[in-house]
Amino acid sequence: MIELYKDGARMKVALLGGELRAYQDAQGRERLWCGDAAVWKGVSPVLFPAIGALKDGGAAFEGRRYAVPRHGFARDLPFEVTEQGEDFVTLTLEDNEETRKVYPYRFGLSVTHRFVPNGFETRFTVENHSGREMPFLIGGHPGFACPMEEGERFEDYVVRFEKPEEGVLAVCGEKGLLYGEGRAPLTPDGRDLPLRHEDFDRLDTYIFAGLKSRRVDLINPATGRGVRLSFPEMPVLAIWSPPHKNAPYVCLEPWHGLPAYAAESGRFEDKPYHVKVGVGGAFSCGYRAEFLEGGMA
Repeated sequence: MIELYKDGARMKVALLGGELRAYQDAQGRERLWCGDAAVWKGVSPVLFPAIGALKDGGAAFEGRRYAVPRHGFARDLPFEVTEQGEDFVTLTLEDNEETRKVYPYRFGLSVTHRFVPNGFETRFTVENHSGREMPFLIGGHPGFACPMEEGERFEDYVVRFEKPEEGVLAVCGEKGLLYGEGRAPLTPDGRDLPLRHEDFDRLDTYIFAGLKSRRVDLINPATGRGVRLSFPEMPVLAIWSPPHKNAPYVCLEPWHGLPAYAAESGRFEDKPYHVKVGVGGAFSCGYRAEFLEGGMA
């Protein structure tokens, strides 16, 4: 575990998965989910080269089918520290014989975690080391403590969108596959999604594709406190808290890609929002979390 400190704030980053495992602000308050394995062992896993479930447990690349794991394999593999400074660390995963059995490309995946004022930034860079175009999906999965203050309830919070949204959802069905569209219970102005455990019990995950917003606040409207998540290059946002757990956290997940549709072709290159990088090329995207102390909403 790598520990970084700046202006009283602290981050812990694991070599396994290149994952940010803790963020404490300058007042010593832990702002992320604790990673309790009895509920969900993750904190902010890196999703690569797939996101969510795949149809029949895999996908076809260049006409050949591979058994790609759910959410990809990056979260389960050891990264190496390739650069570290006073306020950041970069960890890198390179392809190997085992990864090429499920994803037939040579790549470099770097994840940088960096302090920013009142929070942190996580950035992904994927390099294509293959001699041909390389398709992939990439996404974040950070879990934020909710409620964030003593005496509050989960239901005191909303997810507030930067711009009015129509609330169209990609709906998950059996085995995590997408099968159609639904509507999120947004407030009439299209700005707020109230958080209720019973909604996650029913829906599991809100998946918003093609949002106008590139920023959301997980916020208690009564206090203005919470976290602002910005994801300028990511076209999809998933919102998840584990069903039937009444867990004290919610994940705000910026994605460049989607889980598989039940009716899709199974060709990886047909997946919506997938990224394709040319020979020798690279792609970068990421998200920033800034913790709000009131008056910034």
